[in-house]
Amino acid sequence: MLGGALVLVLLVRLEWELERVLPRVEQHKAHVLTVCLDQPARDYGDYQAAVVRVVDQPEALTLRRVRVTAEPEVALVPGECLVAKVRLRQPLGRLVPGNFNPTRYYFSERIDALATLVEVERRFTRPSVPTRLYRRAEPVFAGSQALGVWAALALGWSGALDDSLSDVFEQNQIKHLVVVSGMHVGMVAAWALFACGLLMRVPGADRLGVGLMRLVSVAAASGAFVALTGFGFPGVRAWVMLVIPLTALALGFRLSSTQVLASAAVAIAVLQPQAWLDSGAWLSFGLVAVLVRLAERWRSLELPTWQLAIRLQLALSVLMVPVGSVMGFDWHPLSIPINLVMIPLVTLVVLPWSLVILAMPTLAWVPGYESLVSIGIEVLDVLADWHASSPAWTGLEVGLVGVGLWFLLSQMVAGRQRWLLVPMLAIVGLGPRTSSAPEAFRMTMLDVGHGEAILLEWPDATWLYDTAGQWSDGRSIAAQRLAGWFKRRDIELDGILVSHADLDHVGGAAWAVHQWPAARRLAGEPDAVASIARARGWQDCHALAEDASLTFRVLPIPKSFRVDSNAHSCVIAIDTPSGRVLITGDADRLVEYWLLQAFPEVFPVAIQVIGHHGSHTSSASAFLDASPDALLLVSSGDRASPRWPSRPLLTYLGDRGRPLTSTARRGTVTVVQRDGGWRALDRASAFRERLLE
Repeated sequence: MLGGALVLVLLVRLEWELERVLPRVEQHKAHVLTVCLDQPARDYGDYQAAVVRVVDQPEALTLRRVRVTAEPEVALVPGECLVAKVRLRQPLGRLVPGNFNPTRYYFSERIDALATLVEVERRFTRPSVPTRLYRRAEPVFAGSQALGVWAALALGWSGALDDSLSDVFEQNQIKHLVVVSGMHVGMVAAWALFACGLLMRVPGADRLGVGLMRLVSVAAASGAFVALTGFGFPGVRAWVMLVIPLTALALGFRLSSTQVLASAAVAIAVLQPQAWLDSGAWLSFGLVAVLVRLAERWRSLELPTWQLAIRLQLALSVLMVPVGSVMGFDWHPLSIPINLVMIPLVTLVVLPWSLVILAMPTLAWVPGYESLVSIGIEVLDVLADWHASSPAWTGLEVGLVGVGLWFLLSQMVAGRQRWLLVPMLAIVGLGPRTSSAPEAFRMTMLDVGHGEAILLEWPDATWLYDTAGQWSDGRSIAAQRLAGWFKRRDIELDGILVSHADLDHVGGAAWAVHQWPAARRLAGEPDAVASIARARGWQDCHALAEDASLTFRVLPIPKSFRVDSNAHSCVIAIDTPSGRVLITGDADRLVEYWLLQAFPEVFPVAIQVIGHHGSHTSSASAFLDASPDALLLVSSGDRASPRWPSRPLLTYLGDRGRPLTSTARRGTVTVVQRDGGWRALDRASAFRERLLE
């Protein structure tokens, strides 16, 4: 009965939370909102982004927080509020299996929409308490990096870290140290307990009710820190776990660790139910349960405090190996020693020092703080450079290393405690599995935003059609977001085909050539692609009309039609028992009409990848009508301007009742042959499905 009531409460709360998210009918519509900035915007070069509070909006909307992007020249100042016209989008992020899921993150953080700033109509100042504290401390810092680290630790402003510094922390697998979590809340509670101990040494303090005072002080100090840092879910979760046993002690009860965790889980389900839709909450509670059991065992051995701390940190580092695999992070070979050094340094030195600066910025010797942070960043820079050249590990490799490390760790505990290995194996089991060669052709269109990367797999060959784009700073999206996906599946390419030399198609060519140097290379503009990829050996696909060694057919475009880069796109047709697959790159309508006349035997096709991401320059009506029953796919980012897929295309397909499967909506899509036909599979969660309704 109690369990059923809890499930009902959880479902009701989830439904209420979902009602606040931008509905699909408002997708790409412009509205005037009043929003306030509580944190600095993060600079990404050609744009900036900030999460803002919505304080006024049209009656049709119920948004709480919005992630706004704006041009670099627009001033986004913490403490200011803007009355601005914004174009809204649903909070959907790129979905690549095994990688970080931004859609779930947005929901768990109550970010109800994504927005593009169109025009600022008015500004006014309404600084929050954290903003006032930030402005008070900002003048005493000489460098922006130390200021960003301080703001992340003391105020929970992870957005204050510039993009390059954030990457350094992520590559060294210590990003969790600068994002307020249970570890930080626990250390604040420990420091509050220590301060109470010092106060108790004052003569006459024993009359104040020592026990109750300590409980209240710890709960109040940690709660104030969670409030100051913006009530992020990891902090709230840790505070709930802390307050429950403290409250029980104050009332004269003593709860077991299992009872505390169960009570905290119920409280989180009521307070922030969307957190349970993300694997992070489950993994976090699981890790805490294991660590608590280990701590109970080791404490019974009467170990010195420093030994207990080292053992728990070693256990945490070992357990984070498979967890990192599940969450899609690359495994740094030095992550364990890096964390063994950095965690005590941050929790025992940098975090309390940051809080002292928060309270007394002019008396806290900020130059020393900056020197310490600067030295740490320089060391991490060196380690990050080494990590960048290290390949991601497959789930099997990570699992084997994790199990091996656990075996060494388990020698420190009694035999009856080794059941703790079971949750670890379960975590590894949740990770992505190494793929095997398919029995029949399959195609995976990866969600790379505005760009294209399509994996083509046969039983005896594997090709990559296009290599995604680049970030604004020139980094390859494929190298940053797809490398781990390919490595974890142990994929070996026989060939790389780059349709043409636009950056949203050739952006990862250098990475692909480096990763698979023996793979055959084809391109629609071989010289231009060779220059961008910094590698020779690219063959012109338009000169390969009759190449029997290929597992697909190239439909060469005459020179007279190749009037621009898009028209140079390699067009390929793939014959399968379930029908033909046609991929046209960014070929325009003129090329499409020519294909209809030059290769009538190709049509109709069973699967058609819409050209040029659904732009109005492609997808001529006659070209689409030539394959009326084709499964239509498009690789496209959820862009508002220019709008891709274009409105005329969506209207045309809607009028004919033809569905369009878009990576912007569905995430990564794998098309497989089933029972003589085709089936499109995606990893869209139930939450994402609800947004798409």
